[in-house]
Amino acid sequence: MKRRLFTFWILLFFLGPQSYLASQVYSHYNQSSFSPIERVLQKPGLNIHTSVRPFRMDEVARHYNVDSLVQRGLPNPVHPNIFSRFFHSDLFSWNDGSSEIRVNPLFNFEVGKDNVANKNWLVNTRGLMIEGHLGANVGFYADLLENQATLPGYIDEYILQRGVVPGQGRRKQFGDEGHDFSQSTGYLSYNAGPWFNLQVGYGKNFIGDGYRTLLLSDNAYSYPYFKMTASYQKVKYQMLVTEMKHLERDPTLGDTRYPTKYGVFHYLNWNIGRRLSVGLFESVVWAAQDTVGYRGLDASYLVPFAVLRPIEYALGSPDNMTMGLNLKYIPFTDAALYGQFVLGEFKQDEVFSGNKWWANKQGFLLGFKAYNLFGLPHLDFQTEYSQVRPYTYSHYEPITNYGHYNQELAHPLGANFRESISFVKYRIKRWHFELMTQFAVKGLDLDDGYSYGGDILQPNTSRPGDYDHTIGQGLKTQLTQGKFHVAYLINPRNNMNLTAGVQYRETVNDLESIGGSYLFFAFRTSLHNFYYDFL
Repeated sequence: MKRRLFTFWILLFFLGPQSYLASQVYSHYNQSSFSPIERVLQKPGLNIHTSVRPFRMDEVARHYNVDSLVQRGLPNPVHPNIFSRFFHSDLFSWNDGSSEIRVNPLFNFEVGKDNVANKNWLVNTRGLMIEGHLGANVGFYADLLENQATLPGYIDEYILQRGVVPGQGRRKQFGDEGHDFSQSTGYLSYNAGPWFNLQVGYGKNFIGDGYRTLLLSDNAYSYPYFKMTASYQKVKYQMLVTEMKHLERDPTLGDTRYPTKYGVFHYLNWNIGRRLSVGLFESVVWAAQDTVGYRGLDASYLVPFAVLRPIEYALGSPDNMTMGLNLKYIPFTDAALYGQFVLGEFKQDEVFSGNKWWANKQGFLLGFKAYNLFGLPHLDFQTEYSQVRPYTYSHYEPITNYGHYNQELAHPLGANFRESISFVKYRIKRWHFELMTQFAVKGLDLDDGYSYGGDILQPNTSRPGDYDHTIGQGLKTQLTQGKFHVAYLINPRNNMNLTAGVQYRETVNDLESIGGSYLFFAFRTSLHNFYYDFL
C-alpha cells in the first residue's frame, strides 16, 4: 500500500501541467462570482448561445484559448511539486494527446456569525471532482461532496420547513441544530457528428441570459437527465428529458419512495445577425402516477422538435405546461440587454378584461450586464428586475408543480413577487470584490387555509376566489438585502479562494420585522451556484 501511494505522488510530481483541451467537456465554472467564461462572451458576431448553460468548452475554444481564460493571467508552474499543484494547478492531470483526465479537490471550510439569531455557524464540506475526455468525441465529469453544517437562522428555518438544503438535497440531523447532507453530479457526453451532442447525466441545467431566469434554473437539487443538443450555423436546439421527485409520501403506504414526476424541456435559440438573439422555450411536467393510473415516461412527449402544447392537449390537458421567450441584444462590446417572458396559461378574454383572473399566469424579467465598464478592465455590473403573477408555476395537483425536491425549477422566489437585484464586481490580479443589493416584495400565505399564489408547491385549487389576484396579495413581505465580500483567488483551476464578507438582511410585514447582519470567512472552492437570496 505504501509503495502504491509513493508511486502515485511521484506521478503527480513529474506530470507537468497540461493544457485545458476543450473537447466536448462542459464548463464546470458555473459559480457567478468566479466564472472566467461568461464575461468574455458578450461580443457582436461571436455566435455563442449564451442562454444555454453550462457552456460547451469546444464551442468557446473556437474563439478563445480556454486554458488562458481559466488561468486568468495568473502564474502556472511548469514543473510543480505537490504543494504548488494543490495551490496553483490541477492536483492530478494526465494527457496522452488524444485523451485527458484531471482530478481536483473540492471543499468549503466556512465560519460565520449570525447577529440576528445570536449564534455562530460552521460549514465543513469535503469533496473531489474528476473530468476529462476519451478521444475526440467522449467527455465525462463527476464530483462528490459530503457536508456537515450549522447555518444562519433564516436558512435553518427554510431547511426545516422544506426538508432540503437549498440546491443541495435532503438533510439529516447533525448534532443538536446542524445538518448532514451530501450530493454528487456527473455526466457522459458524446459528439454524434458535427451537429449533435448527446449527454446523459445527473446534475442541473440553466436556460436564460441572467443571474435569475424564469425558464429553467440551477436553483433546485440535481436530477437525472438526458440531453440532446443540435447546433447548425446560428441556430441551437436543445431537448432535455428529466426525472424529478416530489418530496411528499403517502402516509398510508408507510416508508415508500418519494413520488416520481417527469419533465421535458425544449429550447430553440437563434442568433440573428451579429447582435440579436431570440430563444423559444416550452416545457411540460407530469406525474409518473396520476388518478388514471401509471403513466411513467410518456412516449408522447419524447419526440424531438415536436411542439408540446398540441401533444398535451391531445392527451386531455392533464399536465403542467410552461412557455417562454428569451431575448438578448448586444448594444456594444462586452455588454448585453436581455429579457424573458414566461406564460403558464393564456385566455384572451380574461387577460384583457382587467378582472385579474387567477390563471393569468405570467411573468417577465429585464436585465442589463456590462463587463469592463467605462473601459476599466475587470469592472463588471449587472442589474435585473423581475416579477411573476400569483399561481404561476403551480398546478392542480402538488406533484405537477414546476419544482423538484421542494424547490423551484425557475426563480427561487417562486411566484407572486417583484424583485430587483444588482451586482458590482471588480477584479485586480487575484483579488475579487463584489457588492450585491436586493429588494423584493412577495405575498406569503396567511394562516387561513388558502394559497395566495406565492408558494408553487401548493395546489392552485385552494385559492380564495377566481378574480382580483394581484402581486403581493396575502401577507405582503418586503425583503431588503445587501452583501459585500472580498476574495483572494488561490488556484484558478478549481476556483480555490479565501473569502471574507458581511451581509445585511431585513424582512418586514404586518406581523414582524426582522433584520440584522451576518459575518463570514471561508476557505473554499467555488464552482457551483447555491442561492440563499430567497424569501
